[in-house]
Amino acid sequence: MKTQTKTSLPRRLTAFAFSMCALFSFVYGVLPLLTDSVDVLNRMSILLEDNNIDPSRYYYTDVQQVEQGEQYLETVLADR
Repeated sequence: MKTQTKTSLPRRLTAFAFSMCALFSFVYGVLPLLTDSVDVLNRMSILLEDNNIDPSRYYYTDVQQVEQGEQYLETVLADR
């Protein structure tokens, strides 16, 4: 049977703070550098900004392509 050793609260908080710093450094430091340095990612980023598209949103109702896609699906499904 394995015994679990408890770590102290200050040690856990330090580990948590270190993990959060590493995560934020990666998200706000490394990823933007990567996006700017890779041509394909940079073009996609510019395209998203120019069209006011938030890639974190799940579903768009104000983007023209969504309306075109819905019309296409309605046409295809109506023909069945």
